[in-house]
Amino acid sequence: MILLKVEININPEIEETKIVIHAKEITNEVTKLANSLTEENINTIIGFLDDKVYILDKKDIESFYTEDNKIFARNKDQKKYYIKYRMYELEESLKNTSFIRISNSEIINFNEVRNLDLGIIGTIIVNFKSGNTAYVSRRNVAKIKKYLNI
Repeated sequence: MILLKVEININPEIEETKIVIHAKEITNEVTKLANSLTEENINTIIGFLDDKVYILDKKDIESFYTEDNKIFARNKDQKKYYIKYRMYELEESLKNTSFIRISNSEIINFNEVRNLDLGIIGTIIVNFKSGNTAYVSRRNVAKIKKYLNI
């Protein structure tokens, strides 16, 4: 938990309200605070790439996945953004959306799925519009079938 000093300056000449966060470093708490303050925080998430901070539109994200014990978001353009959330936090925040967890290490956006390959008994291969593939773990196959009503 971080301690915050809040300062509000009222100026009738300002046309647009602006919030600036001054911090010593970017931490999970700072990232979550920034996410919670964005007007469209339900539809966006903060991502990091090449020492830059990006506000990502969730509808443009193909999947969230783990790699080297870090969480990344892959967008339609195949860019890979570091996300300062845990998988369970993402899963919780993405409930009742087009995102669904397919394994311990991946959450996918079903709006970016081209098709599902049910050919291998007991597993599902997810083919994305981008050409990428992902594999549904056996423990999540029933959940995916229920989601798709198959």
